[in-house]
Amino acid sequence: MSAKGSKQSFDLGRSFYFLWCGESLAVMGTALMEFALGVWVYNHTGSAVAFANVVLAATLPAILFLPLAGGLADRISHRVIIVCCDVSLALLLFVVMALLWFDRLEPLHLYIFNCLASIVGAFRKPAYQAAVNSIVAREKFTRASGLMSISKNASALVAPLLAGVIMAQAGLVTILVVDMITFCSGTLLVIKAFSHVRLMPGGHDGVGKGSVIQGALNNIAAALKFFAGGQLMAGLLVYTMIRSALLSMATLMMTPLLLSTLGSKTLGMAYTWAALGGLSGAGLLIAMGNPRRLMALVAVADLLLSICIIAMGFVSQAFAYCALAFFAITAASIADASVSSLWMRKIPDGNRASVFALISMLTIATTSLAVFGGGVLVDHWFQPALVPGGIYAESIGRWLGVGPGRGVGMLFVVAGGLFALMCLSVLAYGPMRRMDEEPPQTAALRTTDSPQVDAS
Repeated sequence: MSAKGSKQSFDLGRSFYFLWCGESLAVMGTALMEFALGVWVYNHTGSAVAFANVVLAATLPAILFLPLAGGLADRISHRVIIVCCDVSLALLLFVVMALLWFDRLEPLHLYIFNCLASIVGAFRKPAYQAAVNSIVAREKFTRASGLMSISKNASALVAPLLAGVIMAQAGLVTILVVDMITFCSGTLLVIKAFSHVRLMPGGHDGVGKGSVIQGALNNIAAALKFFAGGQLMAGLLVYTMIRSALLSMATLMMTPLLLSTLGSKTLGMAYTWAALGGLSGAGLLIAMGNPRRLMALVAVADLLLSICIIAMGFVSQAFAYCALAFFAITAASIADASVSSLWMRKIPDGNRASVFALISMLTIATTSLAVFGGGVLVDHWFQPALVPGGIYAESIGRWLGVGPGRGVGMLFVVAGGLFALMCLSVLAYGPMRRMDEEPPQTAALRTTDSPQVDAS
């Protein structure tokens, strides 16, 4: 390939790079804020339940609003939605800063703030995903997904360290000021991104005739028809939901596993290596360019991920946990970005945001159930069975060991085994394995009559 051709293959367009930089700042600001608010609540209450409530308040409200948010994003300019959401979040931050400045801030205020921020994020996310889908050429979706994954993993690596230093030296108010700066800067970059796009392909730069709410509801119905009318698309949806749930459960359960055996220092090292693995995986995918057989790549990467999850249930050394975390999240990052690229290729133009919102809603709901179910299994079944004298101590305990943390280890083995079976099923089923070879027009025809709005 010539130098000119190579440069063009890496060029995603100025609009995407401005949009990506703006989103990267927003992701970093959100990660800083979530970490700092959780630390502040725990330091002021000393309650693990209060800490968990902060996380739930930042997650669960989005489930209720995502479908409507996706429908609106298919009817209203993506630029307007993103900018309005950023401004709204900046105003919420200003209110928290004022309460903190006058020494009136209480945990209840942060629960309300996280709840409202979650709703704002629910409206922003599908608009951003649809905007990327609109301004990037189809053959460059995989590279764009890799860059988006780099932002996510870089924030996971840098934000806790940076927030911890700022909190220790200057307190929560400085974190909020930094967040305000990142969100405002991100908004300016988003405006700059859309200034290079006169008319987004397939996008809607205005509101069509009739009620906006009614149009949004019609788009939600069209998104449901998209999955109901295509067996492979429904299969990819189920695969996406299950893999996200199992991966989130394994990631969260690393905390009790390592804290109960090797301590917080090892936990921090494991998460650091996991974030580095995420960056490595995204970098590898970007270097691949536009790989063929994308669904087969997803299944193979997830199969390697499942093997790492199973291995985590057996090992007990800090080095082994860090190495497995690195390779697991490397594979997960490749699979995540590839799945995102697949969705970008398959979702029809008129209902991008609605379908993305429906996927996000179902994924969050499935993940919440999996995390809750995993905790119940560990506390009430696996861990009591793997203590000295437990019912599994003389059988499974001979392989996994007995004592603190072994219940989580058993959960890893069971979840990883089920995950591996799912990946092998995808590789064995030809139509699913080759689904990315299907022409995008076929997927688009399956949506029936979704409402279209003229953006001119």
